[in-house]
This record gives sequence, C-alpha cells and structure tokens, in this order.
Amino acid sequence: MKTKRNLFRYIFLLFLTTFPSHHISGSTNQKEIWQKILIKDSIIGYSVVRKKGELVEERINMKLKAMGVQREVKTYLNWISKEDYSFRELHFEMESEGNKISISAKVAPGKLKISSGKNSDEIPIPQGNVWTGSSFIFIIENLISKGEKIINISIPYFDPSVLRKDEMTINFEREWGNLLVFRKTFAGISSFIYFDKTGKFIKEEGPMGIVSYTSEKDEVLKALEKSKKDIDIIFSTSVAVEGNLFPESSMRNRIKRVLLLVSGVKEIPSFPPRQISKETKEGFLVEILKDAKLKDDGNEISKYLSSELLIESDSPEIKKIAMQIKSSADGKNPKDLMKAVSDWVYKNLEKTSVLSMPSALQVLKDKKGDCNEHSVLTVAILRALNIPSRVVFGLIYDSRKFYYHAWVEAFDGKEWIEFDPTWGLFPADILRVRIGTGNVSEWVKVLEYVGKVRIKFIKWE
Repeated sequence: MKTKRNLFRYIFLLFLTTFPSHHISGSTNQKEIWQKILIKDSIIGYSVVRKKGELVEERINMKLKAMGVQREVKTYLNWISKEDYSFRELHFEMESEGNKISISAKVAPGKLKISSGKNSDEIPIPQGNVWTGSSFIFIIENLISKGEKIINISIPYFDPSVLRKDEMTINFEREWGNLLVFRKTFAGISSFIYFDKTGKFIKEEGPMGIVSYTSEKDEVLKALEKSKKDIDIIFSTSVAVEGNLFPESSMRNRIKRVLLLVSGVKEIPSFPPRQISKETKEGFLVEILKDAKLKDDGNEISKYLSSELLIESDSPEIKKIAMQIKSSADGKNPKDLMKAVSDWVYKNLEKTSVLSMPSALQVLKDKKGDCNEHSVLTVAILRALNIPSRVVFGLIYDSRKFYYHAWVEAFDGKEWIEFDPTWGLFPADILRVRIGTGNVSEWVKVLEYVGKVRIKFIKWE
C-alpha cells in the first residue's frame, strides 16, 4: 500500500460531529458522567462531562488507527450555559501528536463571533441564541423529566469541530421497550438517541456502527485496556469497486473520459461540464471529462482570495513562503504559479496521516500531513499570491477501491484547474468523483456518503 494512496480521514469528523460528550443525568448532586465510544463493537475511546454551575466541560479521548498507525486524539470543549442551555461563549481544542488547534466563539447581538489564532469570522444568528455540545441532551432530558411530550425540536446549533452552524432537528421516533428513541439530524447526518422514561440518557447510535453508552468510569477504563481490535478508519471507509470491470491505476493520466454508476446515496452533484450526474433507476450515471473546462461558476471570485480561520493566507509566514516559491517559479502566469506551489507542497510535506483539524499555518510549521493538510496549505499559498483557489473533496480511485480524498482547484482568469498536491499530479486525473468544494465546514457533507455509496465502472476511454 503506497503511503500516498489515500491520506484522507474526513471520517474522523464523524466521531466529533455525531458524538459530543453527553449530559450529567439523574441527581443534581451528580457531578460527572462517563461514556464509552465504540465502532463495530470495539471500544475506541471515551467521553466525560462535568458541570459546574453555568460552566460545562466536555472531554473526548480516542485512540484510532489510520493508515496502519495508532493515533491518540483529545478534544476539549468548555462552554458557558444560559438557562435555556444555549451558550454565551465557548472554547474548543483538538490535540493530537503535539498538534493543537483552538477555536473560540462568543455570542453577540445577532451574530456569533469565532476566532482561531489571529483570524476571526462572524456567523449570523438572527434567532439570537445558538446551542452547542451536549445542549440537545439537556433539553430532551429536561422536557422528559417534566412529563412533556416531545414531537419535534429544531435549534440553531454550532459544532466547533467542523466550524459549522446549522439547524439541528430532533424528532421522536418510537418507544422501544422502556426507552424513548429520537432521531437527531445535523448537517445531513442522523443518529438515534435513547432515553429511559425518567429522562436519563442511555446511548447514541450513529452511522457505521458507531455507538456511545453511558458507563461507570472504572468500566470505561477497563474496557479500553482490554480492547484488542484494530479498526483502520481509512481502510474501513474505503469503497470497493463493484463488478469485474476496472482500469489499472497506472492508466489514470491517460484516461480522458470515464462513466460510472454510483448508487446507495440520495445525490451525486453535477459540476458541468466536467462532471455530469444523471439519475436512473439503478442510481446515478456519472460522466467525467478530462478536457472539459470548468468556467467561473457565478460565485464571487473574491471569496476564494480571502483568508479564513484555518486558511491563513494573510499571515506573514504564508506570504513569505508564497514569495519564495514565486521567485523560483519557471513562469509568472497563474498556471505556472499553481504548478510551482503544488510541486513545492508535494515535495516538502511528509506524507503521513494526521488526525487533527488542518490549519495552513500549522501545516507549514510541521511540514507533514495527508490530503487535508496538503490542500489547505496549497490554497493558502495560492491566495497569498492573489490566485483564487479552493479545496475540492470527494472520492479518488486507486487499485480497485475508491477512497475519501481532498485536492485543489484554482482559477487562472478563464477556467478552474484541478490538481492534486498530495499525489503530485498537475493537472489532476479524472478517476475521482467530486462531492463538493469549500472549507472544513463543508467537508462534513462527505459523511452522508460513508458506508452507503457503491460505485461501478461502466466504461473509460
């Protein structure tokens, strides 16, 4: 297995988006609750929450295997709760292998102010309030304990692990024995949450067999010690090609047109004329053309020039390396600079799986990462050179399987050019299915496909 085959782990976000630590149940004297987190019946970590007046502290610790290497990831979420369990302000950290990303957010009239390092952003919250972390558990537990019937709940919810504010809906599904079952949906991802009839939270079931159970601290820690199963989150989320028709990976740069049948999901988006998706009875017939030119899509190009929370293109460090690459580039037109930046990132970053939120500044410092890190650094450098650019995410083919992956496209003034700084491909091949474009808040879309999508080659030329 080549190290570079797939260095992408969007799936890691699933653990953070679907399974925040949960609420302290039962007696008001109870100060702490623990949960064990499992995937496919193997424990991979735990969560613990502590409540001290208005302060809620949530911790998650997980040990995950990615590309054959064991990684430990820790997240910390502290937030100040209002009476309705919405938050006033929060601080979130993700830590892995010495890397640490910090996100802070504070509610102001009509908006949520978010900051990371020296960068900041604002998200409108016309409702005035926004919820986070375990707040939805607090709400349900409180309503059940009061004997109120819960049918539908909708709240504006902010998940700092993916920098996304969206509506969270909670719908009553059914009674199951002595338990009440609810469906929770956020950013298109659904899970089932279980309570007993006194309002005590019991467990949550998410995609891909991920489950969290309320447990005693000693039970959680003992289970972690005994856990021997290794589940690689990269290999376990790959998509094997169906049927006996598939191209050799060595042909990828010579293929000009490919036709795929993609099924098992609600949608495969079109990005005409490069990727055209047509719904059929069997699924989506997806045609991808290498020589098709993707023009300006009507969005404001300026937004792909701006610095963002984790794409710090206006930082002195990013600007400095951008000027160094430009000065040594073979040409000075946008396409020449795109290739120069892509080549520099490909040659200078160690190819390894990193389980963290990718920050361009941190990547520049560490000089290592997988496709997330390669892509955000490339985009940051290109924006520093005043070249509109964005991250593309989807699935890439290699050796009879598709893997979740990220790459880059940039605008040369006439068309968007796709290339892959992780694989050292300029331009990119077309053995890849695009799901979307955008920053980390958009990447969560890929979770709608994990464990569901099926792909079959129809033909290629």
